Amino acid sequence: MKILKIAFQNINSLRGEHTIDFTKAPFLQNSLFAITGPTGSGKTTILDVISLALFNQVPRLGKMSTGEILKKGALLTRNQTEAYACITYRCKEGIFTSTWSISTNRNGKLRDYHMEITDAQSETIIDLKKSDIPGKNEELIGLNYDQFIKSVVLAQGEFAKFLQVPKKERGALLEKITGTEIYRRIGTEVYLRHKERAKELNGKRAKIETYKEQLLEETVYAEKQQEAKKLASEKELLLQNLESRAKEIELKNKLQKEEKELEKSLQELDKISTLKKVFDSEKGEKLKRHQDIQLFEEDLNLWQNLQEKITGKSNEISAITDALTTANTTREGLKQEFAELYKLHIDPANFSNQLETYKSKVRSLITDRNEIATTYKNSKTHIERLAAPLRFTTSVTQLFDFENELLNKQRVKTSAYKKLEAQFDLKNTPIEIRQKETQELLRQVRNAERAHTQLTHLKNKLDDEIKDLEELKSQKAGLPDTIDKLKAQLELKEAQLEVKRHKLEIEQLQKQLEDFRSELQPEAPCPLCGSLDHPFATQLPQQENGLKIAVSQLEHELNTLIKTRTIQETSLKNLTGQSHELQERIQRLSKELKTAQNLFDNEYNTVISGKENFSFQELENQLENKEQELKIAKQLQEELLVLQSLQSETLKLKELIEAGKTKSEAIAALFIGKNFEQEISLSETTWNRNEQHITQQTQLLKTAKENLNTLNKQNESLAASLLKKLQEKGYTTIEKALEQRLNASVAQSWTQENQKLETELIRLKTLSAKLIEEIKILQKTAGSKPLNELLEEQSMQKENLDSLETAAASLSRLILNQEQYLGWISDLKIQIETELKDAEHWHILNDLIGDATGNKFNDFAQDLTLAQLLQLANKRLLQLTDRYRIDQPGDEEDDSLVAIDEHMGGQRRSIKTLSGGETFILSLALALALSDLASRNIEINSLFIDEGFGTLDPETLDQTLDTLEVLQAESSKMIGVISHVDSLKERIATQIQLTQNGQGYSTLRVI
Repeated sequence: MKILKIAFQNINSLRGEHTIDFTKAPFLQNSLFAITGPTGSGKTTILDVISLALFNQVPRLGKMSTGEILKKGALLTRNQTEAYACITYRCKEGIFTSTWSISTNRNGKLRDYHMEITDAQSETIIDLKKSDIPGKNEELIGLNYDQFIKSVVLAQGEFAKFLQVPKKERGALLEKITGTEIYRRIGTEVYLRHKERAKELNGKRAKIETYKEQLLEETVYAEKQQEAKKLASEKELLLQNLESRAKEIELKNKLQKEEKELEKSLQELDKISTLKKVFDSEKGEKLKRHQDIQLFEEDLNLWQNLQEKITGKSNEISAITDALTTANTTREGLKQEFAELYKLHIDPANFSNQLETYKSKVRSLITDRNEIATTYKNSKTHIERLAAPLRFTTSVTQLFDFENELLNKQRVKTSAYKKLEAQFDLKNTPIEIRQKETQELLRQVRNAERAHTQLTHLKNKLDDEIKDLEELKSQKAGLPDTIDKLKAQLELKEAQLEVKRHKLEIEQLQKQLEDFRSELQPEAPCPLCGSLDHPFATQLPQQENGLKIAVSQLEHELNTLIKTRTIQETSLKNLTGQSHELQERIQRLSKELKTAQNLFDNEYNTVISGKENFSFQELENQLENKEQELKIAKQLQEELLVLQSLQSETLKLKELIEAGKTKSEAIAALFIGKNFEQEISLSETTWNRNEQHITQQTQLLKTAKENLNTLNKQNESLAASLLKKLQEKGYTTIEKALEQRLNASVAQSWTQENQKLETELIRLKTLSAKLIEEIKILQKTAGSKPLNELLEEQSMQKENLDSLETAAASLSRLILNQEQYLGWISDLKIQIETELKDAEHWHILNDLIGDATGNKFNDFAQDLTLAQLLQLANKRLLQLTDRYRIDQPGDEEDDSLVAIDEHMGGQRRSIKTLSGGETFILSLALALALSDLASRNIEINSLFIDEGFGTLDPETLDQTLDTLEVLQAESSKMIGVISHVDSLKERIATQIQLTQNGQGYSTLRVI
């Protein structure tokens, strides 16, 4: 993997867009280059750009998100709205460009970040979600984030320390550098797994011994089985007798029930017969006559309908006649109204023509007057709107007084404006320019005041956080000792509780029937037979040896200790977390305070310079007064223009008033009402409606008379035919026949009542006969013994059965317990055997690598890792110098690593005896070896060395640079050296120089 190009905008202190193209001069001629600049200028920011564009992570900050950027104030350059980081690299799959970007919305809030990856050769964007981009880069490069940082960015300080520390510290440092802490976790996990399984097996073995103690002897167990079989035979015989007795009782009960039911049915039969006789006498004859009349129902209904229609039509003719009389009277009244109100003499023939001519003439005059009124109203409204800001005391309707007040205002405002014009030289400089100058100065003063307030607030907040941190430290001081004491107490209580519980469990398993009887509770089921009635549980002495109370008390004490320990541990955890948070906040506030102080000094020095004992409030008051006077001058200038316009508009208003008067006099000569359109429309509508009503009623009267004549003819024909049929049934008139008809609902109700009585009589007679027959049969089969004697015999047999069941249940419980204990013991043995076989590998692993701290496996793994790392380092070291090799110390040597001096016959020397330059060469070899180890089979053609040069003397520095030049020439790697050492500029021609501008920003230049 080789980096070809870096491009970024507004990252940290590097404001603006920057590009570093490693495929162009001067990097083509020199692949060894330096990144130089003073501390804080942004040298490491270039490395941040690379990791951010590839993995959305920054080594010093971790994974980035909008929240993290806001919280830590990182990445986005101050006062900027957008930023991006872009890297182009070559790998086995081709050339790709990965980009990270972020921006703010129009409200100044950060949007979520965006990432994309492009195939640079085909110039196509790979379709992936932003969260998948880091994974895609990892796939293409062949390195994850941690491997990339260890392979590309080499920090020399950790390796210089690694060379000299003792073995124990070296293991921890190697674990940190290589990220191999997993071996420690594996060793600890193996130990815990083995311990947990051993504890489970011991628990199961203890249960087996407990169950064995509860087993019956073989002879006793055989006797109990024979006794249980005998009780089962007696119980079976007794159950058969109970079943036979229950059948006899059931027959006796059924006989009594049917005898009572027969008596009841005979009583109901007598009652229904009486009701039928009453119905026949009161309603039967009437119902029969109604049914005879119903033969002529259709003709009778038709005759009744004709009578109703004839009556209705006669009433309709009378009403139409009255309506015509009223309409003619209304017509005469309307003629008189038109003559008086509109000066028109009308009749039905000439009404439309006369009215249209009249309306046209009056409407023309009204339209002219309305146009004048509208113009007047608009002009008056315009004058009032212009005059409103000037606060006239006189209304426009009082035109003469309004004109006088207008002239007075012009004189006063002209005088005031002249004074301000001379004060601010407004003839030569416009008011707007004077206002902008004043507003800009006032804005700077206010910004300076806010920045000063924020600075004071940060100082106070930092002092408060420091006080809070000291208080937290004092609160946390005694908690670790308290927690250790609570842990010791908990272990003691747990051991005591385990002993008591074991004793109680053995006692419970050893309980016999008499023991369970003492624990029976009312309304609670028996544990042996399940019965809720306990007749043999009374008057027994209470038995309690104190074990349950002791276990309960120990459980309570143990829970109290656990709660107390949890509270203390939670307090310690919370206080520790709060302390870390406070320390982070104090560091952040200190940086913010320093940044704010520098910003205030840089941006607002010109505002307060030259002013001794100044006050922000006094400066603001002076500028605000000046701003107010300029505002008044601007307002006076605008008001004078308005007053001039008002004079012109007032003259136009006078002319409109005279024209309106002329039109109103012409309208009054033709119409004396108030609202012409409304009144003429109402009069016209009333006339037309009355005329239409007269026409309609005349036609209706003619139609009604014709219909009445037709109905009378139909009635005469139907009446003659119907009367002849009724006379045959004995009725002299149609009216008398109708008197015999019942109401339809009454007739239906009576018919249903009669049918119901007849149906019920049939049902009761049938039921009584059936019951008499069944009673005769039951009397023969039920036997002669009385029911009470049968019930007494059944009760005695049930008591005997209960006694047998109680004894059988007791024996069954003993036998079942024996079988359960044997089954449990067998299951536990199988489980132990299976688990021993399954856990054999854990036992072996624990012997090999397991311990509570994880040191056993970690030390072994670190020895292998160190051997591999030293082998790779010596290969690199051979490229740098042929004098030294690095080796692990022997038993008789110092704990630090050993340097083998080939120039001195293979002499072994402690690393601590080497000079600074020699130590640097060895640590550089280790760093390059770790790069090889982390990248495995991935070719890395870009390296950045970010530490170590600032502490070297000139001779060692020259030697180191010679080494790097040789390394670059032999390996064809692109190597970047990051340092602020000035002497690097003389040795390394190709440089990326960073320069600060004094305002917190930096610039970048490639030379």
